[in-house]
Amino acid sequence: MCKHYVIGDVHGIYDTLLALLEKIPKDAKVIFVGDLIDRGKDSAKVIKLVRDSGYKVVLGNHEDTFIRFFNDFKADMSIDELKQKWKLWIYSNGGIDTLNSYNFFSQEKSSLEALEDDIMWLQSLPLYLKLGAKHKSNLPVVVSHSNITNVWHLRDDKSRFKEFKDITIRGRDLIYNIDSKIVNIIGHTPIEELNSNSNLINVDRGCCYNLPEFATLAAYCIEDDNFLEIRAV
Repeated sequence: MCKHYVIGDVHGIYDTLLALLEKIPKDAKVIFVGDLIDRGKDSAKVIKLVRDSGYKVVLGNHEDTFIRFFNDFKADMSIDELKQKWKLWIYSNGGIDTLNSYNFFSQEKSSLEALEDDIMWLQSLPLYLKLGAKHKSNLPVVVSHSNITNVWHLRDDKSRFKEFKDITIRGRDLIYNIDSKIVNIIGHTPIEELNSNSNLINVDRGCCYNLPEFATLAAYCIEDDNFLEIRAV
């Protein structure tokens, strides 16, 4: 039986991702909860690995910010203007590491072309993925960046799409809404201990933070109902 492994926020930590993937069966289906980029030094390499391997990914808030930054660049905003408008992302939320991984500030044509190609791919990422995996609860399994059990009923409401998207990629609510009738596997908010005793399963262990309670990358196997975890390399 092919198994599904859902991996938490990678944040550009490439070597740790490689080490974790070595522990996952080669025939498994691998899904990421978003936030592949920022903070670690190898965001471009992480995206290349994920794209080349054909792994599934949902959109995270860091990818969304990166897309909007690049759209401003394509609209002929100057580097100085970009640094001012996006200074929080660049200097506080790891954007500088992602931009450096693409040699963005060199403004070389080949670097910008590679970056634009990855941006186009990021723009294609879904807000959530409903999997065909078998969970112990017998409920449908949905992967998203943040908890969407409180807005699951809005997923097809076009008039409230912006609200649904904002909560899906930026929400911090970790309370499960039993009325949603799904198992929701998420990341976004780092946690100190992994737990699958709820139908809201968080796999973000803060691998990019050099703190004893975090600094690991985790994957959850849906069929086996267990976790793999490795310390950041």
